[in-house]
Amino acid sequence: MRELADRVAVVTGGGSGIGAAIARRLAAERMRVAVADIELEAARAVAEGLGPGALALHVDVASRESSGALAAAVERELGGCSLLCANAGVLVIGRLDARSREDWEWGLSVNLFGLIHSVDAFLPLLRRAPGEKQIVITASMAGLLAAGPGKGIYNATKHAQMAYGETLRAELASEAIGVSLLLPAGTQSRIAESARNRPEALGRARFGPEDLEAIRLGVGETQAVPADHAVRHLVRGIRENAPWIVTHGSQRALVERRFRAILAAFDAAEG
Repeated sequence: MRELADRVAVVTGGGSGIGAAIARRLAAERMRVAVADIELEAARAVAEGLGPGALALHVDVASRESSGALAAAVERELGGCSLLCANAGVLVIGRLDARSREDWEWGLSVNLFGLIHSVDAFLPLLRRAPGEKQIVITASMAGLLAAGPGKGIYNATKHAQMAYGETLRAELASEAIGVSLLLPAGTQSRIAESARNRPEALGRARFGPEDLEAIRLGVGETQAVPADHAVRHLVRGIRENAPWIVTHGSQRALVERRFRAILAAFDAAEG
């Protein structure tokens, strides 16, 4: 998607962190940006900083109905959509053997079904938009590494996003709709405070000493960078329809180590 100026972009989870940084980066390219978030006031604060062409809207991506209403509002207010940045996500922490069904439901409802709902809602708009279009999915380096004890639910959803995104890219290639996976590692954001938006019906997560120890051991592999720094290559990736957009080059050694081990298993199978 080479031409960005004067076209419409939608950023879910745009009220803070990486989403807000994406919105700022796209606005700098003179895109008209719809900042969508479950926290409407946060979305408004971001949109106000983008100038008069920006729009703040509420969305709960875990709800198919809310995602559909967002798409309808974007089409009504901005006339369509050429770029969808499916960025909303939550972090569910704690050892897998101590996680409840409600913990899984929350993580999957936002990170996986939230992505599915967003794409399903906006794909008709993208198909109607002229020229090249793009979908950017904020996955994670955790989708390549499954790194970090205590992050099992998060890791599982990010691996699912990777598979979904790569399949979607292949399926939409003939329609001039590109799909890129943004792969951040440690980034300054409010994702560690995700529980502030956990539905009351799912209760609060319960933690024991073993959970906290697992989380402690999983922290520190990656230095958290400012969100604006993490998206510094985003526009280039969009223009090139890059399959993957990496934020932390320092993660290469960890990825190589994992895939060397996988290739060694293939060597063993042939031996």
